Amino acid sequence: MPRSSAGYRIKVYPWLILLFLFFWLIFTIYSIFIVTRYIDYNVTKADNKIIKAKFALIAEEVAHNRKYLKMARDTDLQMRKMLGMQAGKHINLPAGIEQAKEERGLSFKEIFSQKGDNIDEQEILNYLKETNELAQDRLASFQEIAWFYANQRNIKDATPSIRPTDKTRITSGFGYRLSPFGTYVASYHYGLDFAGKPGAKIYATADGVVRQTGWAQGYGQTVLIDHGFGYSTLYGHLADIKVKKGDRVRRGQTIAAMGTTGRSTGVHLHYEVWKDGTPVNPRGYFNNDK
Repeated sequence: MPRSSAGYRIKVYPWLILLFLFFWLIFTIYSIFIVTRYIDYNVTKADNKIIKAKFALIAEEVAHNRKYLKMARDTDLQMRKMLGMQAGKHINLPAGIEQAKEERGLSFKEIFSQKGDNIDEQEILNYLKETNELAQDRLASFQEIAWFYANQRNIKDATPSIRPTDKTRITSGFGYRLSPFGTYVASYHYGLDFAGKPGAKIYATADGVVRQTGWAQGYGQTVLIDHGFGYSTLYGHLADIKVKKGDRVRRGQTIAAMGTTGRSTGVHLHYEVWKDGTPVNPRGYFNNDK
């Protein structure tokens, strides 16, 4: 049968198919690359925001801690003033240096407000190191205050501060005096004489350790107490000594009874206070109302 129309024939060359596949592959790879870059960019951008927010929190926390360090310094100075302490090696920075450090602390937040490329890692490390050093100085200063306070308490306990006997009167003062033995020769009296009744109680005037008891030329039966911190006290013309060498005594503890042993004109106590090897007037170490 005769055909109604002529047919169409398409001839496809193999190299054309290969060329099309090649360009399609290139386009696909490029598209994947672009999409991946876009995703990475957005993920990195989100991560950067998170990191920047974390840095801001860190900066806020560090600045907050620096404020506490400043409060600790102010408290430190107040405590030293109350205790009568000097500034000390951990706190005696000139005001200008301290102020500069505080201003540096206020600018720390600005470090992280910059772009990532502008953040100086060494500056951050230096600031954190400085903060750590400040914290160590504050701790050392408070330890110094604690030591001073404990030491002051010990000094207070070791300082003679009460009368060595009750219901007595002072019959001879500290310093030059005429001899009580009728020779009319002036001599230096290193303590105070308290006249009282035989057997009257004699008290240690501060905490300490008994260094010597027994007979001493001129003083008769004596007790010598070492209180530490340069203080020592001597009690002479005693009777009935109740302590022995090496005993630890407390302020107000009875150590002997009043007598008239040694070179004495009557029943009395001879009392001396020594500071750093020098006799001092005992009147300055108790409230004398007689």
